[in-house]
Amino acid sequence: MSQSNPASNYHHGDLRNALILAATELIEERGSIEFSIAEAARRAGVSSGAPYRHFKDKEALLVAVAELGFMGLQQAIEDAITPLPLGSIERIIASGHAYMRYVIEKHAYYDLMWGESLADYHDKVWSTEQTGDALTLSPSIQGFNQLVDLVQEWVDAEGINNSAREIAVKLLATGHGLVGLHISRRLHRLAPGLCVYDCLTSSAYTFLNGVKEQEGAQSMSPSLHI
Repeated sequence: MSQSNPASNYHHGDLRNALILAATELIEERGSIEFSIAEAARRAGVSSGAPYRHFKDKEALLVAVAELGFMGLQQAIEDAITPLPLGSIERIIASGHAYMRYVIEKHAYYDLMWGESLADYHDKVWSTEQTGDALTLSPSIQGFNQLVDLVQEWVDAEGINNSAREIAVKLLATGHGLVGLHISRRLHRLAPGLCVYDCLTSSAYTFLNGVKEQEGAQSMSPSLHI
């Protein structure tokens, strides 16, 4: 089968996007990020020196590919949650299922988006966000904030005082851990026949209902007076 050239008709400022698309195709085909920037240039139909007009090295190109992946993930989550009621557990769970589907379907990007290779980049963006210096957030942080917003909607609807960000971290850890076990094929070995989506659903319900019950128990506890 002949390979289409993503940059065969590129012009003006399209070279950067053509190179990102070329790198994306190489990752999908090989199931890894083991390719050279020269290979991406050949796939895009340009000289080996052309990528350096837009990317100082391969890592910079991979950052751009990862950002594209996170933007696609955010859109997939938005499409999944839109029909569901604001403030519902179902809306949170739908976001988790969308995350799982996206990562499983694009598992070649798993290490790129979440692995150590880009950790320094994400840490730098997070640091500048904390100091208020960043004009734009890393797409990975934007994606997490999307989950925080969903949890905040639920917290507000239920009148819960717990930190939405803390709850979101725990939910992310659950979903991220489950999908990691699934991709590595360890989930089937640990629990044959267990559906990763059903597992996330039951875990989220158990956890969030537990948070709700704990809040109710605390509100009913008698105050201590000294």
